[in-house]
Amino acid sequence: MTQPLHLPSTEALPPYDILNFWYGAGTDSELTIFCYGKRFNITVSADNLQGDPDLDSDELFEQEDDKGDPMEQLCFWIAFRCNSQMRALGSKQQPQLHTLYDWFYPETIILTPMIIDGRLQVHSSTPSQQLLQDMLPSVELTCSIADFKIPVVTSSKVFLPQDMAGGDLPQRPTKVFTEHGMPRFFKPAYVMEPAIREISTLLRIQELGLLNIIRAPKVHEFVDSQGDSSKISGILMDYIEHRDSLGYIDIPSTPFPVRRKWISQVQHTIETLHAAEIVWGDAKPDNILVDVDDNLWIIDFGGGYTHGWVDEVKQETIEGDNQALSRIVDFLLEKSSE
Repeated sequence: MTQPLHLPSTEALPPYDILNFWYGAGTDSELTIFCYGKRFNITVSADNLQGDPDLDSDELFEQEDDKGDPMEQLCFWIAFRCNSQMRALGSKQQPQLHTLYDWFYPETIILTPMIIDGRLQVHSSTPSQQLLQDMLPSVELTCSIADFKIPVVTSSKVFLPQDMAGGDLPQRPTKVFTEHGMPRFFKPAYVMEPAIREISTLLRIQELGLLNIIRAPKVHEFVDSQGDSSKISGILMDYIEHRDSLGYIDIPSTPFPVRRKWISQVQHTIETLHAAEIVWGDAKPDNILVDVDDNLWIIDFGGGYTHGWVDEVKQETIEGDNQALSRIVDFLLEKSSE
């Protein structure tokens, strides 16, 4: 079914969550987004967008880094242009989400934006069973990780908070509960390399007893992947009761003694990791949580780097961690607003 899309420039997107994003080597991309109570898989091709009076599709797929995160801009552009169609096809009532299984299998619609007779139209269709399976998070465990014998639980036995049961929040579940009521942080495993790096690093930290020295989450369980014992769909870790990530804390208004404590904690943490020949990776304030007692926890060991904190050539190295540490210290020494 194809419908014309008339999108006022003032029409805002509702709360949404980007579940997955793929960007091809050419001019194709695919965005999976949860909003309006449904999951939408949006496939975009520059060829289908030729003739859009508001867009040069070649420019869309060739954005430069100095204009912000190009992938983030592209995701927003895709969602924004399909907003009217998603709203029209969305659920009139919020879905009932009680477990991770419910969240893994929401009603799903494929959208394909294209230019027809100079107008943007969006074609909607039903996904195949194979596509639905491919959209689920899933990575294969390595033998070294399997040797740790981490318990594996089914997604139907991992429960969402009560305030999500009515579907009030479209975002990916983070705080979940085991069948015994224990709170956990759920991190889905969509991409093999970063998922395996994170799991391996966290298990190495646990194996060396470093959780008695530094603050980092412990891996408690894995969530199974479609009944395949060799694969998982995600990780269940400590849920850290926190104020926010360090990147979103108002640093200038934070008392200087607290900031000094934070500098000491992050320095100690990185030094401890390096002494054990462990590299943090994507070191930055957004990957540091400030808990309810004003202590810092480092998270996200999936690797990679973030522009402005670690140079690309130094990613996933001790030198890169130290570069980020220096910049985090500068960030924490920002002058008070008083």
